[in-house]
Amino acid sequence: MCERIRSVSRLLSLRFLVSLSPCLLVCLQFGCSDGPKTAPVRGQVTYKGKPVPHGTIAFIPDGATVATGEIGPDGSYTLTTFRKGDGAIPGTHKVVITAMEEPATPVEAWSKLPPPIIPAKYLNLATTDLRAEVRDGDNTINFELKDDKKK
Repeated sequence: MCERIRSVSRLLSLRFLVSLSPCLLVCLQFGCSDGPKTAPVRGQVTYKGKPVPHGTIAFIPDGATVATGEIGPDGSYTLTTFRKGDGAIPGTHKVVITAMEEPATPVEAWSKLPPPIIPAKYLNLATTDLRAEVRDGDNTINFELKDDKKK
């Protein structure tokens, strides 16, 4: 009886491995990743010579997945596309930065949008003039935000 159980067990194990083989072949051929290749990106965002103390940054490529990161108190950021800190897809990106004043009260947070602490042109994909080129390997990309020039 034990021998019969062993042979059924081997048969089930073999069937399980055979059923997994297409998945294993795909992983071996294309790699077991969550998407396209990414490259680490970090940097600092400053305005008027001082770090932007909070906010978010987004790298937006044409036709690919957006990478985002939180801006820390020292103005630093690290981008994430698929997994925390994995960076951005290599290529040219438009960059949008959102950094608003902290609301004074919880009621204020719900009642109106706080004003930005950076020039408004950086908040919108249509108006930002920031661009970044992400290359294979580690990337350090800093941004010094500037006021619009008066005409």
